[in-house]
Amino acid sequence: MPQLIKYSDNHTIDSSVLTFGNFDGIHLGHDKLIKSLITKTKEINSKSILLTFNPHTRQVIDPNGCTSSITPYRIKTDILNRYNLDYIITIDFDFEFSKISHTVFIDKLVKKYNPKSIYIGYDNKFGYKGMGDYKFLIDHLKNKQIDIIKFPTFTHKNVLVKSSLIKNLIRNGSVDKARIYLGRYFSLYGEIIKGKGVGKTIGFPTANLKIFDDKQIIPKVGVYSVNFIVDGDIYKGVCNIGNRPTFDDHDKLTIETHIVNFKRKNVYNKSVRIEFIKYIREEKMFPHKKDLIKQIEKDVKVL
Repeated sequence: MPQLIKYSDNHTIDSSVLTFGNFDGIHLGHDKLIKSLITKTKEINSKSILLTFNPHTRQVIDPNGCTSSITPYRIKTDILNRYNLDYIITIDFDFEFSKISHTVFIDKLVKKYNPKSIYIGYDNKFGYKGMGDYKFLIDHLKNKQIDIIKFPTFTHKNVLVKSSLIKNLIRNGSVDKARIYLGRYFSLYGEIIKGKGVGKTIGFPTANLKIFDDKQIIPKVGVYSVNFIVDGDIYKGVCNIGNRPTFDDHDKLTIETHIVNFKRKNVYNKSVRIEFIKYIREEKMFPHKKDLIKQIEKDVKVL
């Protein structure tokens, strides 16, 4: 398992192959880059390093923007732990760090980790105002005997795989397509909190999710088939993301899952993962509760 350390500490490494970036989503393109880096590391008998930022750099640089993340930091590191990396290094990114020039950043990185090779994504911009890129690395490190590897675009069936593509798919409810480019289900992570108990009164109790990271992207309003995972157990479920218009809850977005054949009595305050399989339908307002019950019965049959 990789060793998780901080960029700000005094840890130094004699020889490495490294890469750095947000790695939001850790999609198929990221996967190929990481595996290529690990292979290179073994070829030259060095240490593999992946540096990532927490939080996502755009959330600091443009705090009033709409920057959301696919994968919260704590989950991102869990996924990265599955790779045979030697080190995962976290850069605690704040306003002060955002003012560091591309030159100072790279010089410190080289001094601390002594890279023999640096992998950089084709569109990676770094340093204050994004002044650093592949060309800068080539010019700035030309006398350092460091191999600069520009990782090319990655396509899957002629589709360019990028975090922005996956975010757009999730926002549009196309979670099944997002799964293709992520290489896994898109998931929301959080804990179960008490709701109003309305679902129980109509025979379809729901688990109400409070997500861990309010910057994580949420699929568009609607009803989805999902896997509900708690304590390692997987259950089929129907998840409604919306405002529950039938019950006049227009002021607050909720994420509620009716779990099929769920026998556990209490999951409050439990950490859970909800994997989104596919979009079923839009959220609707029903004139009567009985109409809603009939619709939910139809939704469950889709699973």
